[in-house]
Amino acid sequence: MLSSSTTRVASRLGITLLTRAGGGQQRTRRTDPLQFNLCYSSSAGTAQTAQSLSPATVRGAQERWVKRFESESIPEAETSIVNIIAHVLDLSGPSEVSNHQNAALNEAQMAKIEELCQCRLARMPIQYIIREWDFRDLTLKMIPPVFIPRPETEELVELILQQMDTQRETLFLEVGSGTGAISLSLLKHAPKSSAIAIDQSRYACELTRENAESVGLLERLRIFKHKLVDDLPKELSEQKFDMIVSNPPYVPSILIPTLDPEVKVYEDLRALDGGNDGLTVIKAILRIAGKHLAKDGVLWLEVDSTHPPVIEDFLSKHGDLMGLRFVASYKDLFQKDRFVEIVKL
Repeated sequence: MLSSSTTRVASRLGITLLTRAGGGQQRTRRTDPLQFNLCYSSSAGTAQTAQSLSPATVRGAQERWVKRFESESIPEAETSIVNIIAHVLDLSGPSEVSNHQNAALNEAQMAKIEELCQCRLARMPIQYIIREWDFRDLTLKMIPPVFIPRPETEELVELILQQMDTQRETLFLEVGSGTGAISLSLLKHAPKSSAIAIDQSRYACELTRENAESVGLLERLRIFKHKLVDDLPKELSEQKFDMIVSNPPYVPSILIPTLDPEVKVYEDLRALDGGNDGLTVIKAILRIAGKHLAKDGVLWLEVDSTHPPVIEDFLSKHGDLMGLRFVASYKDLFQKDRFVEIVKL
Protein backbone atom coordinates (compact mmCIF):
# COMPACT_ATOMS: atom_id res chain seq x y z
CA MET A 1 0.00 0.00 0.00
CA LEU A 2 1.35 3.44 -0.91
CA SER A 3 1.69 6.03 1.85
CA SER A 4 -0.92 8.75 2.29
CA SER A 5 1.68 11.40 1.44
CA THR A 6 2.40 9.66 -1.87
CA THR A 7 -1.30 9.49 -2.64
CA ARG A 8 -1.84 13.17 -1.80
CA VAL A 9 1.07 14.33 -3.93
CA ALA A 10 0.06 11.97 -6.74
CA SER A 11 -3.32 13.71 -6.74
CA ARG A 12 -1.70 17.16 -6.79
CA LEU A 13 0.53 16.16 -9.69
CA GLY A 14 -2.22 14.88 -11.92
CA ILE A 15 -1.63 11.13 -11.40
CA THR A 16 -4.52 8.68 -11.21
CA LEU A 17 -3.97 5.67 -8.95
CA LEU A 18 -5.92 2.45 -9.45
CA THR A 19 -6.48 0.15 -6.48
CA ARG A 20 -5.69 -3.44 -7.39
CA ALA A 21 -7.09 -6.58 -5.85
CA GLY A 22 -5.25 -7.14 -2.59
CA GLY A 23 -4.78 -3.43 -1.90
CA GLY A 24 -1.83 -2.62 -4.14
CA GLN A 25 -1.84 0.55 -6.21
CA GLN A 26 -0.62 1.26 -9.69
CA ARG A 27 -0.53 4.44 -11.69
CA THR A 28 -2.76 4.13 -14.72
CA ARG A 29 -2.97 7.64 -16.14
CA ARG A 30 -1.11 10.93 -15.89
CA THR A 31 -2.11 14.29 -17.24
CA ASP A 32 0.36 16.84 -18.62
CA PRO A 33 3.68 16.40 -16.75
CA LEU A 34 3.94 20.17 -16.43
CA GLN A 35 1.64 19.68 -13.48
CA PHE A 36 4.69 18.40 -11.63
CA ASN A 37 5.68 22.08 -11.40
CA LEU A 38 3.31 22.22 -8.46
CA CYS A 39 6.11 20.65 -6.45
CA TYR A 40 8.30 23.64 -7.21
CA SER A 41 5.94 26.52 -6.47
CA SER A 42 7.51 29.19 -4.31
CA SER A 43 4.18 29.59 -2.54
CA ALA A 44 3.71 25.87 -1.82
CA GLY A 45 1.64 25.25 1.27
CA THR A 46 4.34 23.06 2.79
CA ALA A 47 6.86 25.91 2.96
CA GLN A 48 7.33 27.21 6.48
CA THR A 49 8.82 30.32 8.00
CA ALA A 50 12.46 30.52 9.00
CA GLN A 51 11.49 30.52 12.67
CA SER A 52 9.96 27.03 12.39
CA LEU A 53 12.79 25.58 10.26
CA SER A 54 15.67 25.32 12.71
CA PRO A 55 18.59 24.82 12.96
CA ALA A 56 19.47 27.18 10.12
CA THR A 57 22.78 25.74 8.91
CA VAL A 58 23.60 23.25 6.20
CA ARG A 59 24.69 20.71 8.81
CA GLY A 60 21.50 21.20 10.79
CA ALA A 61 19.27 20.84 7.74
CA GLN A 62 21.17 17.80 6.55
CA GLU A 63 20.98 16.03 9.92
CA ARG A 64 17.33 16.93 10.38
CA TRP A 65 16.25 15.57 7.01
CA VAL A 66 18.37 12.43 7.13
CA LYS A 67 16.65 11.58 10.39
CA ARG A 68 13.22 12.41 8.95
CA PHE A 69 13.80 10.42 5.76
CA GLU A 70 15.09 7.42 7.70
CA SER A 71 12.12 7.56 10.08
CA GLU A 72 9.79 7.33 7.07
CA SER A 73 11.87 4.66 5.31
CA ILE A 74 12.83 6.87 2.37
CA PRO A 75 15.55 5.10 0.36
CA GLU A 76 18.99 6.73 0.12
CA ALA A 77 18.23 9.32 2.79
CA GLU A 78 21.70 10.88 2.83
CA THR A 79 22.00 11.03 -0.95
CA SER A 80 18.56 12.62 -1.20
CA ILE A 81 19.14 15.52 1.16
CA VAL A 82 22.70 16.18 -0.03
CA ASN A 83 21.48 16.50 -3.62
CA ILE A 84 18.61 18.77 -2.56
CA ILE A 85 20.93 21.06 -0.55
CA ALA A 86 23.45 21.22 -3.42
CA HIS A 87 20.62 22.14 -5.79
CA VAL A 88 19.14 24.84 -3.54
CA LEU A 89 22.57 26.39 -2.83
CA ASP A 90 23.53 26.12 -6.53
CA LEU A 91 26.72 24.21 -5.72
CA SER A 92 28.76 22.47 -8.41
CA GLY A 93 27.72 19.06 -7.13
CA PRO A 94 26.62 17.11 -4.04
CA SER A 95 30.24 16.48 -3.03
CA GLU A 96 30.54 20.23 -2.35
CA VAL A 97 28.00 20.09 0.48
CA SER A 98 30.63 18.78 2.90
CA ASN A 99 32.58 22.01 2.39
CA HIS A 100 29.63 24.17 3.46
CA GLN A 101 28.52 22.44 6.66
CA ASN A 102 28.65 25.60 8.79
CA ALA A 103 27.08 27.87 6.17
CA ALA A 104 23.96 29.68 7.34
CA LEU A 105 20.71 29.16 5.43
CA ASN A 106 18.37 32.08 4.85
CA GLU A 107 14.61 31.88 5.05
CA ALA A 108 14.10 31.33 1.32
CA GLN A 109 16.69 28.54 1.21
CA MET A 110 15.17 26.78 4.20
CA ALA A 111 11.70 27.03 2.71
CA LYS A 112 12.91 25.63 -0.61
CA ILE A 113 14.68 22.71 1.08
CA GLU A 114 11.49 22.00 3.02
CA GLU A 115 9.44 22.13 -0.17
CA LEU A 116 11.67 19.74 -2.11
CA CYS A 117 12.04 17.37 0.83
CA GLN A 118 8.25 17.09 0.96
CA CYS A 119 8.43 15.86 -2.63
CA ARG A 120 10.98 13.25 -1.57
CA LEU A 121 8.75 12.18 1.32
CA ALA A 122 6.13 11.49 -1.33
CA ARG A 123 8.69 9.18 -3.00
CA MET A 124 9.36 11.42 -5.98
CA PRO A 125 12.75 10.43 -7.44
CA ILE A 126 15.52 12.84 -6.58
CA GLN A 127 16.31 13.24 -10.30
CA TYR A 128 12.86 14.74 -10.88
CA ILE A 129 13.08 16.90 -7.78
CA ILE A 130 16.31 18.65 -8.79
CA ARG A 131 15.45 18.43 -12.52
CA GLU A 132 18.85 17.17 -13.69
CA TRP A 133 21.26 14.25 -13.30
CA ASP A 134 24.72 13.27 -14.47
CA PHE A 135 25.07 10.47 -17.00
CA ARG A 136 28.75 9.66 -17.39
CA ASP A 137 30.27 13.08 -18.25
CA LEU A 138 27.01 14.75 -19.31
CA THR A 139 24.57 16.67 -17.13
CA LEU A 140 21.12 16.09 -18.56
CA LYS A 141 17.74 17.58 -17.77
CA MET A 142 15.25 15.19 -16.16
CA ILE A 143 11.50 15.71 -16.20
CA PRO A 144 8.68 13.37 -15.20
CA PRO A 145 7.51 10.99 -16.48
CA VAL A 146 10.47 10.42 -18.84
CA PHE A 147 12.42 7.33 -17.81
CA ILE A 148 15.49 8.07 -15.65
CA PRO A 149 18.71 6.43 -16.92
CA ARG A 150 20.30 4.01 -14.47
CA PRO A 151 23.99 3.41 -13.61
CA GLU A 152 23.91 0.08 -15.48
CA THR A 153 23.16 1.96 -18.68
CA GLU A 154 26.34 3.98 -18.20
CA GLU A 155 28.13 0.62 -18.21
CA LEU A 156 26.41 -0.29 -21.48
CA VAL A 157 27.72 2.90 -23.11
CA GLU A 158 31.22 2.23 -21.80
CA LEU A 159 31.11 -1.32 -23.15
CA ILE A 160 30.03 -0.09 -26.59
CA LEU A 161 32.72 2.59 -26.71
CA GLN A 162 35.38 0.03 -25.80
CA GLN A 163 34.47 -2.03 -28.87
CA MET A 164 33.49 0.77 -31.24
CA ASP A 165 35.86 2.50 -33.66
CA THR A 166 35.09 6.00 -32.42
CA GLN A 167 37.01 7.64 -35.29
CA ARG A 168 34.96 5.91 -37.98
CA GLU A 169 31.85 7.40 -39.57
CA THR A 170 29.03 5.47 -37.95
CA LEU A 171 25.26 5.75 -38.19
CA PHE A 172 23.44 4.21 -35.27
CA LEU A 173 19.84 3.89 -34.10
CA GLU A 174 18.64 4.12 -30.51
CA VAL A 175 15.29 2.52 -29.76
CA GLY A 176 13.62 4.21 -26.79
CA SER A 177 15.67 7.35 -26.29
CA GLY A 178 14.12 8.61 -23.04
CA THR A 179 16.31 11.52 -21.95
CA GLY A 180 18.67 10.89 -24.86
CA ALA A 181 21.43 9.70 -22.51
CA ILE A 182 22.72 6.77 -24.59
CA SER A 183 22.71 8.54 -27.95
CA LEU A 184 24.25 11.74 -26.62
CA SER A 185 26.99 9.97 -24.70
CA LEU A 186 27.93 7.89 -27.76
CA LEU A 187 27.82 10.93 -30.05
CA LYS A 188 30.06 12.91 -27.72
CA HIS A 189 32.77 10.26 -27.70
CA ALA A 190 32.45 9.20 -31.34
CA PRO A 191 32.76 12.59 -33.08
CA LYS A 192 32.30 11.23 -36.62
CA SER A 193 29.11 9.36 -35.75
CA SER A 194 25.51 10.39 -36.29
CA ALA A 195 22.35 8.94 -34.81
CA ILE A 196 18.62 8.49 -35.13
CA ALA A 197 16.59 8.13 -31.93
CA ILE A 198 13.00 6.95 -31.65
CA ASP A 199 10.63 6.92 -28.71
CA GLN A 200 6.87 6.43 -28.41
CA SER A 201 6.59 9.25 -25.85
CA ARG A 202 6.23 12.82 -27.08
CA TYR A 203 7.72 14.04 -23.80
CA ALA A 204 10.76 11.78 -24.24
CA CYS A 205 11.31 13.03 -27.79
CA GLU A 206 11.08 16.64 -26.66
CA LEU A 207 13.47 16.02 -23.76
CA THR A 208 15.96 14.19 -25.99
CA ARG A 209 15.90 17.17 -28.33
CA GLU A 210 16.33 19.67 -25.49
CA ASN A 211 19.24 17.75 -23.99
CA ALA A 212 20.88 17.33 -27.39
CA GLU A 213 20.68 21.06 -27.96
CA SER A 214 22.04 21.87 -24.50
CA VAL A 215 25.16 19.72 -25.04
CA GLY A 216 25.69 20.85 -28.63
CA LEU A 217 24.93 17.56 -30.38
CA LEU A 218 21.57 18.22 -32.02
CA GLU A 219 23.07 18.60 -35.50
CA ARG A 220 24.11 14.93 -35.49
CA LEU A 221 20.85 13.54 -34.12
CA ARG A 222 17.43 13.01 -35.73
CA ILE A 223 14.49 12.21 -33.47
CA PHE A 224 11.26 10.43 -34.36
CA LYS A 225 8.16 9.87 -32.23
CA HIS A 226 7.31 6.28 -33.08
CA LYS A 227 5.92 3.22 -31.32
CA LEU A 228 7.94 0.20 -32.32
CA VAL A 229 5.66 -2.64 -33.41
CA ASP A 230 6.67 -4.12 -36.74
CA ASP A 231 8.99 -1.59 -38.33
CA LEU A 232 10.60 1.83 -38.14
CA PRO A 233 8.91 5.06 -39.30
CA LYS A 234 8.22 5.06 -43.04
CA GLU A 235 10.93 7.69 -43.53
CA LEU A 236 13.44 5.05 -42.39
CA SER A 237 11.95 2.06 -44.18
CA GLU A 238 15.05 1.53 -46.34
CA GLN A 239 17.64 2.81 -43.88
CA LYS A 240 20.58 0.63 -42.84
CA PHE A 241 22.51 1.17 -39.60
CA ASP A 242 26.00 0.26 -38.48
CA MET A 243 24.71 -0.21 -34.95
CA ILE A 244 21.44 -0.39 -33.04
CA VAL A 245 21.36 0.14 -29.28
CA SER A 246 18.50 -0.04 -26.82
CA ASN A 247 17.64 -0.22 -23.15
CA PRO A 248 14.12 -1.47 -23.90
CA PRO A 249 11.21 -2.24 -21.57
CA TYR A 250 12.03 -5.66 -20.12
CA VAL A 251 10.14 -5.98 -16.81
CA PRO A 252 7.44 -8.69 -17.01
CA SER A 253 4.00 -7.10 -16.71
CA ILE A 254 3.14 -9.13 -13.62
CA LEU A 255 6.06 -7.55 -11.72
CA ILE A 256 5.16 -3.91 -12.44
CA PRO A 257 2.98 -3.56 -9.29
CA THR A 258 5.93 -4.73 -7.15
CA LEU A 259 8.23 -1.91 -8.25
CA ASP A 260 9.20 0.89 -5.86
CA PRO A 261 6.83 3.88 -5.66
CA GLU A 262 9.54 6.09 -7.18
CA VAL A 263 9.16 4.02 -10.34
CA LYS A 264 5.53 2.92 -10.58
CA VAL A 265 4.04 6.24 -9.49
CA TYR A 266 6.28 8.73 -11.27
CA GLU A 267 7.98 7.12 -14.28
CA ASP A 268 6.39 6.17 -17.60
CA LEU A 269 5.58 2.50 -17.21
CA ARG A 270 5.65 2.05 -20.98
CA ALA A 271 9.43 2.35 -20.69
CA LEU A 272 9.46 -0.61 -18.28
CA ASP A 273 6.65 -3.01 -19.18
CA GLY A 274 8.05 -5.73 -21.41
CA GLY A 275 4.89 -7.83 -21.68
CA ASN A 276 4.18 -11.28 -20.24
CA ASP A 277 7.77 -12.51 -20.39
CA GLY A 278 9.54 -9.16 -20.59
CA LEU A 279 10.62 -9.92 -24.15
CA THR A 280 7.86 -8.34 -26.25
CA VAL A 281 9.80 -5.23 -27.25
CA ILE A 282 13.12 -7.09 -27.37
CA LYS A 283 11.76 -9.47 -29.99
CA ALA A 284 10.45 -6.51 -31.99
CA ILE A 285 13.93 -4.97 -31.86
CA LEU A 286 15.44 -8.25 -33.07
CA ARG A 287 13.13 -8.15 -36.09
CA ILE A 288 14.12 -4.53 -36.75
CA ALA A 289 17.80 -5.42 -36.43
CA GLY A 290 17.45 -8.29 -38.89
CA LYS A 291 16.02 -5.88 -41.45
CA HIS A 292 17.89 -2.64 -40.76
CA LEU A 293 21.40 -3.57 -39.61
CA ALA A 294 24.10 -3.41 -42.27
CA LYS A 295 26.30 -6.48 -42.74
CA ASP A 296 28.54 -6.95 -39.69
CA GLY A 297 26.46 -4.33 -37.88
CA VAL A 298 26.00 -4.78 -34.13
CA LEU A 299 22.93 -4.77 -31.89
CA TRP A 300 23.49 -3.91 -28.24
CA LEU A 301 20.75 -4.52 -25.66
CA GLU A 302 20.38 -3.96 -21.94
CA VAL A 303 18.11 -6.72 -20.63
CA ASP A 304 16.93 -8.50 -17.52
CA SER A 305 19.53 -10.85 -16.06
CA THR A 306 17.35 -13.87 -16.96
CA HIS A 307 17.10 -12.89 -20.62
CA PRO A 308 20.54 -13.55 -22.22
CA PRO A 309 20.17 -17.37 -22.34
CA VAL A 310 16.61 -17.00 -23.59
CA ILE A 311 17.71 -14.61 -26.34
CA GLU A 312 20.61 -16.90 -27.24
CA ASP A 313 18.25 -19.87 -27.51
CA PHE A 314 15.78 -17.83 -29.57
CA LEU A 315 18.50 -16.84 -32.03
CA SER A 316 19.85 -20.39 -32.23
CA LYS A 317 16.44 -21.34 -33.61
CA HIS A 318 15.52 -18.23 -35.63
CA GLY A 319 18.79 -16.34 -36.05
CA ASP A 320 19.66 -17.71 -39.50
CA LEU A 321 16.29 -16.63 -40.84
CA MET A 322 16.73 -13.17 -39.29
CA GLY A 323 20.38 -12.93 -40.29
CA LEU A 324 21.49 -12.48 -36.70
CA ARG A 325 24.00 -14.26 -34.49
CA PHE A 326 24.28 -14.09 -30.72
CA VAL A 327 27.84 -13.04 -29.86
CA ALA A 328 28.07 -12.67 -26.08
CA SER A 329 26.50 -11.44 -22.88
CA TYR A 330 28.26 -9.21 -20.36
CA LYS A 331 27.82 -8.68 -16.62
CA ASP A 332 26.99 -5.41 -14.90
CA LEU A 333 28.62 -4.01 -11.74
CA PHE A 334 26.39 -6.33 -9.67
CA GLN A 335 27.73 -9.34 -11.59
CA LYS A 336 24.40 -9.95 -13.28
CA ASP A 337 24.16 -10.78 -16.97
CA ARG A 338 22.82 -7.47 -18.27
CA PHE A 339 24.14 -6.66 -21.74
CA VAL A 340 23.84 -8.61 -24.98
CA GLU A 341 25.85 -8.27 -28.20
CA ILE A 342 24.35 -9.54 -31.45
CA VAL A 343 25.84 -9.25 -34.94
CA LYS A 344 24.25 -9.06 -38.38
CA LEU A 345 25.43 -11.83 -40.73
